[in-house]
Amino acid sequence: MKQCPSCRTNYTDDSLKYCLQDGTELVENRALGSGTEAIDDAETVVSPRQVEPIRIDVPDSQWRSWEESKQVKVRPTETVPIQPVQIEPAPTKSNTTSTVLLTVLGMLALLAIAGIGGWLYLNNRKTEVAVNVNTSAPNSRSINANAVVTNQELNANLAAPPQTPKATLTPAPKPTLNSEQSQAVTDDVENLVDEWKASSENLELDAHLSQYAPTVDYYKGGKIGLAKVRADKQRAYEQFDSITFNITNMKVTPDASGEKASAIFDKEWTFEGENKFSSGKVQQQLTLNKIDGKWKITGEKDLKIYYIE
Repeated sequence: MKQCPSCRTNYTDDSLKYCLQDGTELVENRALGSGTEAIDDAETVVSPRQVEPIRIDVPDSQWRSWEESKQVKVRPTETVPIQPVQIEPAPTKSNTTSTVLLTVLGMLALLAIAGIGGWLYLNNRKTEVAVNVNTSAPNSRSINANAVVTNQELNANLAAPPQTPKATLTPAPKPTLNSEQSQAVTDDVENLVDEWKASSENLELDAHLSQYAPTVDYYKGGKIGLAKVRADKQRAYEQFDSITFNITNMKVTPDASGEKASAIFDKEWTFEGENKFSSGKVQQQLTLNKIDGKWKITGEKDLKIYYIE
C-alpha cells in the first residue's frame, strides 16, 4: 500500500506513482501493508480526511465514451525504488575531547612561535634614542631638539663622564710589641703576682685587695664587685692562721696593645688553722688590665685541679 506524504491518502494500487488529489509522489506505507488483488476505483483510494471532489467539465461526446467503457485508463508508471538513508553515528566523547586538546595545543604552539618571533624582532631592531639637547656635538654639528640618533651616534657624540675610582680603605695596622716592650709587660705582671702572693701569705687583706680592679670576673660567680671579693677573702683569713703559696711554671702573655695580659701558673697551697687544714694544687689564671697606668687583676679562676686534700 502507498501513501501520499502531503495529504496522507492511502492507495492500494501499487502501480500508482503520484497522488490523484494533489500530484505528490507516493511513498510506501509499510504500516498498513500493500494489496495485490485487482480492485475497482472506489477501493483504490483510502483517504483519512474528507476531500472535496474536483469538478471537471467533460464534453458530452467524451462523457458517453466514458460511460461506455466504464474504465479509466491510467498511464503505466515506473516504480522508483526508495534508496535507504544512511545515518552516520554521532562523534563519541573521546573524539571531541581529543579534538579540543589538539586545538589548545596548536594555539599554545602558535603563541610560543609568535613570542619567539617578537623577541627576535625586538632584538634585531635598530634602537633609536630620542635626544633632547641644545649643545653642539664635538664635530661642530648642532644637535636639534628631539633629534633621533642611533646608539653609535649617541656614544660618539655624548661621551660618558670618567668614573672616579673608589678609594680603598686600608685597615689600620694592628699595634705590635717588640721584644723589649713584651719583656717589660712580663716583668710588671710577675711583680704584681709576687705582691699578690705576699699580701695573702701575710694575711694583709687591704693590701691584697689593692691588687684588684673594681669589677672582677671571679671564678664561677661571673663579674662581681670588689666588696664580694673582700667577703670571700676575709672568710679564709678568719678560718686559718697560716697561708702558704708555692707558684711555679708561670707564663705571661701580653696582648698586642700592651695594655692587657694574662698570667697562667701552677699554685700549690697549704692552709692551717686551729681546727682546720687545707692543701691542694691547681692551675690558675689571672687576667690583668692596665688601669690609670697601673696593672690590676680583672679576672681570677682555676683552669685545672691537680689535687685537693
